[in-house]
Parts: sequence; structure tokens; C-alpha cells
Amino acid sequence: MNKKILYLLAFLIKGWEVSLLLVLPILQTQGRINLFELGILAATFSIFQIITSLFSGHLAEKFSNKRVMTAAIFFYGLAWLVLATPISFISLLVVCCLGGIATGSFIPLANSQIAKIANQNRAKEFGDFSAFSDIGRVVLVSITTFLIGNVSLFTTSLVFAVLGIISTAILAKVTILNFKEEDSLKNLQAVRLHHLLKNKRFIFAVLTGMFDVFASASLFIFIPLLLIPKGIDISSVGFLSALFFAGYLFGRVLLGRMADQFGDVNILVIAQIFMAVLIVCLIFINNLILVSTILFVLGVFTRGTSPVIRAMMANAVSEKHKFDKAFSIHSFSLNTANVTSRSVYGFSAGIFGIASVFYLSALVALATLVPLYLYQRSKDQGV
Repeated sequence: MNKKILYLLAFLIKGWEVSLLLVLPILQTQGRINLFELGILAATFSIFQIITSLFSGHLAEKFSNKRVMTAAIFFYGLAWLVLATPISFISLLVVCCLGGIATGSFIPLANSQIAKIANQNRAKEFGDFSAFSDIGRVVLVSITTFLIGNVSLFTTSLVFAVLGIISTAILAKVTILNFKEEDSLKNLQAVRLHHLLKNKRFIFAVLTGMFDVFASASLFIFIPLLLIPKGIDISSVGFLSALFFAGYLFGRVLLGRMADQFGDVNILVIAQIFMAVLIVCLIFINNLILVSTILFVLGVFTRGTSPVIRAMMANAVSEKHKFDKAFSIHSFSLNTANVTSRSVYGFSAGIFGIASVFYLSALVALATLVPLYLYQRSKDQGV
């Protein structure tokens, strides 16, 4: 698949994911669903995303990578179309199922495609790809909120549904009609799970990603809860959150390039140590300028690590025909770690206070050095 098309599709998928979830609290404030239903719907989206990500590699082997990604775009178009119908809990449940399936199937296969395209400078390519797709979150969420606020949810849903269906029609012509040679190779490319699990570097790369996500992916939820008691007003918290987001966009581009030049393990070790130190500093520092600086740099060293870990995954597997299944396992592991971290951090905050979340996060960041060490040792031993 053409790299520009892949970037554009990821831009849409990431933007639609956040936009679709954003609709739920808007509906709750309008009294069209209650808080209990909101929780059920958000959980449904996450569950279907996690489960689908695990099976996306198998689906790619059976139907081809590109066809599954095309189906994901169609599912999102269908989700928005259902959202344009009269709102009910059942219809929203269908929307969340479709959205979860689409996101869970697309993301790991898109990463697999990037790994296949980028034989050189993989971390840089992953960094540019993830940064561009995350910009989609900002742009499409802004468009969604503007259209809902100034036009209607029905019109917004209809616009995105038409966009999704048109995109599917265009892609279908390419992916279904022009990939006959891919069908002839499917039987030769079947990858069994135990083939990957025997690869120690792959296992340690997955564990590194899980520790990294557990340490940092949920921090943005708890940062306002740490800052507001310090006397920082809500408007400033919004600005600081934007700085944190800008930091991790910049970090994805920067760390990706540095990893290609200085080595993925070296950059990740530095990032995890800096992450732990900055997280602890954030607990004690109250000065707004210092907090602003720390949050921007923390953004660089938290979410900026994801392209480096993806490149590490690709380098660990090496054989391109194994990428689809490898990245499906990788995505499943990261999604599971992310959901688990939110539960653990929420429990910790409720029992021990908000500062405990940040101490725990720093501790997990340092613990990431263990699978990194084991990855490097297995790499040196050629295992």
C-alpha cells in the first residue's frame, strides 16, 4: 500500500477513534445516556479493540493485510452511519463494537505495513507515522466538536459515514482487485504463534513495550489531579496538558531519529531513566514555569518511546511475512497493559493518594530496564 495512503488512513482512524468516544460524554451531558451506560459503552469499545487486535494478524494471513485495513475503514463508516440513526443504548453499543473492531484490526496491521516499507531507519519512519496519525486526533476532534456544537450530531455522523464509505470504495478497487499475487502467497506465509514465542528477542521487546505503556500511557489522566491541588487553575492545566501532548509528538519524531543513529536500546534506557526522574520531580515542584518545562520534556520521554519500541519489535522478528502476527500480539499486549494501568493507578490514587500514582509510574519506568537488558543480551548472543 502506498505510504501516503497509509498515513492518511491512520490519520482518519486515530481521529475517528477519539471523536467517536468523545460523542459519548456529550450524549451523557445531554441526558440521552446515563453514567452507567457511558461506562459500559466505553468498556465495550476497549474490549472489542483489544480482542480484535489479537486476531488481526490471523485475519491478515487469511484475507491479506490491505483488505483487512480496508474493512476497518468500512466499519468506521458504518459506525458513523449507525450513529446518524435515532440514538438508543443498543445503537450506541453497535457503534462501539464497530469502532473497537475497526481500531483493533487497523492499528497493528498499519504498523506492520510501516515495518515492511521501512527497511532502513525504521524508528524514524515509525516516529513520523505515529506523530502524523496523532495529529489526526487533534484535527478530527476539533472538527467533530465544532460540527456537533454548530450543526448537529446527525450531520456530523453523516459526513463521516460518507467519508468512510467513499474511502472504502476507493481502497477496495486497489486492495481487492489488484493484489492477486498476495493470494498466491497466503498459504506460504502462515505463521504459528509458537514460532514467535520461541524468539526471545520478540518476547523481551513485547515486555519492554508493556512496561513502557504501563508506566506512561495513563499519566495524562492523572496529571490534572496532581496539578490542581498545587493551586494551578483549570485554564493553566489545559495549557499544560497541551504542552505535554506537544512534547510527545515532538518526542516521537526526535527519539525515532535518534534511535536509528544511536541504537534503540540506548535511547530507551536514557528515556526510561529521564522519565522516572521527571515524574518524581513533578510531585514536588510547584513553580508554573518549571512544571511547564517538565511536562513538555516528560512528554518527549514518555510517549516518544513508542516508535523506538515498534522498530525494536520489527528488528527482533526480521522476517517480513511474520510482521502482521507479531504486531497483532504487540498491539494486544500494549492495549492490555494500558487498560490494566488505568485500573491499578485509579485504585492506588483512591487508597494512597494521587502522588502514589506517580511514584508507581516512576518505579515501573525503571523496571523497564530489565526486559531491555535481556533484549540486548539475547541480541548479543544471537538468540
